[in-house]
Amino acid sequence: MIQPFRFAHISDIHLPTYGADCKPVTAFLNKRFFSALSWFGKRRHIHQKAVTDHLVRDCLASAPDHILVTGDLINLSLAGEYERAFAWLQSLGTADMISAIPGNHDLLLDTPAAQKGLALYTPYMGGDDNNSQQFPYVKRRKDVVFIGLSTAIETPLGWCSGRLGEAQREQLRTILDEAQRDGLCRIVALHHPPAGKNKPRGGLEDQPEFAAIIADCGAELILHGHTHQSSMHALPGPNGPVPVMGVASLSVRPGKGYPAGCWHEYTLERVENHWQILLNIHRYTGPDTPPARVAQAILNSA
Repeated sequence: MIQPFRFAHISDIHLPTYGADCKPVTAFLNKRFFSALSWFGKRRHIHQKAVTDHLVRDCLASAPDHILVTGDLINLSLAGEYERAFAWLQSLGTADMISAIPGNHDLLLDTPAAQKGLALYTPYMGGDDNNSQQFPYVKRRKDVVFIGLSTAIETPLGWCSGRLGEAQREQLRTILDEAQRDGLCRIVALHHPPAGKNKPRGGLEDQPEFAAIIADCGAELILHGHTHQSSMHALPGPNGPVPVMGVASLSVRPGKGYPAGCWHEYTLERVENHWQILLNIHRYTGPDTPPARVAQAILNSA
């Protein structure tokens, strides 16, 4: 790689849900009813479109080479939500500039209507070699490869966990091995955190199996959302620890009991026989001030 490669990581946007979306009433005779109570009673005051818009302007002004979106674009898996989320993805850039994956809220219920809604995301949730939504997918940009996984599954009431499944895991192993042989920087993206502490009924169900793949094959960087926290962990790899980085929700207002909205900026550069990764966190401070760069970290991946 001649020039450093910069990309943005954003997650858990939770674009607004409106009363007009909530039709027909029969669509709420299930766990969606309780999720709607949570959204309209509390979470709509936490996740604000104005915060999202402010941070997106900052992100686009920095002109990253790529943008990674790790899920939870919406809240209740309703038709109107999917349409607005697709328009929002288009506002970020063209499909060759964006890599997106679904979160648990993007598939709150696994119904034909939800699958039809998710299909709208296909241009942004597919690889370079096809136009279908199939996971894992691969997007190569210069010497960087983005590997998109889906952990989105329907879960029982009170659960928000995710799962990759055997088929995705087997394909991931092959993709990682091939990308390593090509000397690429391997960025693995999934919604649920594969390292660190998870809340009960809210983690990655096949985390041990995923960790075993990373232990065998390695990766340069693993990125996730879901926790609404910026975090740093690691998984053992064949040549040393593999960084596992979480990003906070993009849309949270300050003072709501969660970290204020932010996006992460990564700069990747090949240095001799390893990848040097620089992280800058851009955090929302207010509507009339630019986001603050609140942290910097350099990660070296063997």
